[in-house]
Amino acid sequence: MAEHAVVIDVSRYYAPSGMREELLAAMQRLAVTASGWEGCFGAQVCVSDRDEEALVAISRWESEEGLDAFANSPAFVAERERMSSLLARPAEHEHFRPVAT
Repeated sequence: MAEHAVVIDVSRYYAPSGMREELLAAMQRLAVTASGWEGCFGAQVCVSDRDEEALVAISRWESEEGLDAFANSPAFVAERERMSSLLARPAEHEHFRPVAT
């Protein structure tokens, strides 16, 4: 596996009132699944010091193809569908790519 991630996925999720713990549990399950996926350096759920309402999922990937394979896997698709009922609004996704030195 490469030494550094080629793509870092950062996704912000927002729970409706009273549903934060359920959303957090779902996100933590998903992070465990992603962390075990081939090409994933690791995944975790975080909170933000700038956005107290957000739960933030961060994962680091060896390749865009690895991230895409996970995002299209039955495990992720099923969990994403279950999580949709735990969201106050659509998730916000952003990918970061290191700058070559």
